[in-house]
Amino acid sequence: MPPAKKPTRRSPVKRAAPKAAPSKAADPKATQPVVEAGPVAVHVAAGEVAVVVAPPAPGGIDRRLFTFINGLPHTTTSDRYVSVLSDLGEGLGWVAGGAALAILGGPKGRRAGVATAVASLAATYVVQQRVKPLFRRVRPFVNREARVVGIRPADHSFPSGHTASSFAAATALAFFYPRAAPLAYTVAVGVGASRVHLGVHFPSDAAVGGVIGIGIGTFSAWLFKKRG
Repeated sequence: MPPAKKPTRRSPVKRAAPKAAPSKAADPKATQPVVEAGPVAVHVAAGEVAVVVAPPAPGGIDRRLFTFINGLPHTTTSDRYVSVLSDLGEGLGWVAGGAALAILGGPKGRRAGVATAVASLAATYVVQQRVKPLFRRVRPFVNREARVVGIRPADHSFPSGHTASSFAAATALAFFYPRAAPLAYTVAVGVGASRVHLGVHFPSDAAVGGVIGIGIGTFSAWLFKKRG
């Protein structure tokens, strides 16, 4: 009898492992803006919407004006005074002035002082907590094009909270004391210019902050004058 044939062993069929789905994070399209138009882009990530404002173009008037103001002479004395003006414009100076006016100014001074302090604090809150997180413009020194004096803020640049606070307080004060308007607005403009001179804001940041401040200051003055 012929010898029996040994059964042949078949090697198991190797199945290719399923390819992993491409990661969304690695997808370049996932990080691209949904809408982009000039210096403004709308980004959507993880369900959050952010409007990103790009720095001004190198040849634009905003950048040229920044270069001019930031490039003005810097001395130890001038930088100290400009820094003090800038710090007072953040709200502390206006709130202190409003408190003094409320104590010494009689019934009208109380309304004016409270309106001034409330306008300054409200403008700071609105810009810092509500507007800046939405408009994510980088500070001028991020691109190493600014001469910075003092602290380099870690938050975004657009708009300027110091300028908004100052114009809000100046508007509220001028509403009750029109003769004080030239001085109040001069100080507010000085605060806005100081932020540019210190290298932490573009001029357009200060301009938009001023517009927001005027709106908040007008509402605050109207509210407290109506109550009086």
